[in-house]
Amino acid sequence: MFKGKQNNRGFTIIEVIVALIIVGISITMFVRLLGNSAMLRGKINDYDERMEIAVEKAEQSFLGLIEAGLDLDNDKNIIKGKIEERDINWRLEVESIDGFSGYERDVYFYTVSVEGVDISSVGFR
Repeated sequence: MFKGKQNNRGFTIIEVIVALIIVGISITMFVRLLGNSAMLRGKINDYDERMEIAVEKAEQSFLGLIEAGLDLDNDKNIIKGKIEERDINWRLEVESIDGFSGYERDVYFYTVSVEGVDISSVGFR
């Protein structure tokens, strides 16, 4: 039988170093991806919380559960508030819309602002 030269040396040190570098780069990219994902998830949660508060205040104003105080500088009814446990400020502006004759009730334009989230709607009183 013909015996050839056998290579039982295994991996060289260069091959092991290159493999470790590739694994290290892959792990680094994966960890960065997870970190960015967690940061984005936190921003989305904050936005959702502010949106929920804005919708709640818009519904309360539409139902007449929040009464606004008159701001004489710009003829708008404005009320401001703060949700202490969440440290979130909100602002509600109610503006009467002229030019809708024939309606038994007044027409109002509502704007609710909650730290970067604005919701506007039209309603009757």
